[in-house]
Amino acid sequence: MLEYTGTINERVTMKYLVFLLVAATMVFANDDGCTDTSIGSYSPGSDAISLTLENDWAQSQQVLGLDAVDGSILGSDRNGMKLQFYDNSTGAPATSIPLDAANTNCFGLAWNNNATTPVYYTDDWTDSDLYYTEDAGTSWATVTSPAGNKARGMDFDGTDYWCTNADGGGLWIFQPGGAQVNVAIPEVPTQPSGLAVFPYEGDLGVAVTAYNTHNFYFYHWDGSNMIYLGSAP
Repeated sequence: MLEYTGTINERVTMKYLVFLLVAATMVFANDDGCTDTSIGSYSPGSDAISLTLENDWAQSQQVLGLDAVDGSILGSDRNGMKLQFYDNSTGAPATSIPLDAANTNCFGLAWNNNATTPVYYTDDWTDSDLYYTEDAGTSWATVTSPAGNKARGMDFDGTDYWCTNADGGGLWIFQPGGAQVNVAIPEVPTQPSGLAVFPYEGDLGVAVTAYNTHNFYFYHWDGSNMIYLGSAP
């Protein structure tokens, strides 16, 4: 878990940020949907934001997108063709959900935050579909992804779904198969990867990572404006 301390002297615990560690520590080279070849010197982060790593685990399985699901961590294992649950205290693998056979390059995943009627969404970096299951992987259906095959990290804010657009196209906020809006994040200098949304000052906070930049980029989303807060390594 990571903790974020901002300029307003308010401490926010961000359980949703667990899956952002993907970009910094758990991406497998040439096997993670990265198409960005730009490498260079980027800002080391702003002084207004500091992050504290509270725990980490080594995994033998591939882990790309992650989400927090009722006391567990859920990760996308593209090589194993499954969504894998992990104990959130020890990182030990638990049960898993098989991916759709066509979802061969899964990165992002998002849970609908409903333990009674859970729905899991995934994306794929080689097709334009979002895959979803309402029966823990027994069957899957698809809707068109707003980001096409550029979708990477995903999250759900309790109302809308979010995904990064990996070729510099910002973020998508959307209802699967319905309304969608694209929001620019020009402060992220390389291809966006991970994404997390979390409660912040009565609105939403947003954190984004990138494949070739080892920073977290933080934003405040007030429902119509994406306000850049700063970055931290």
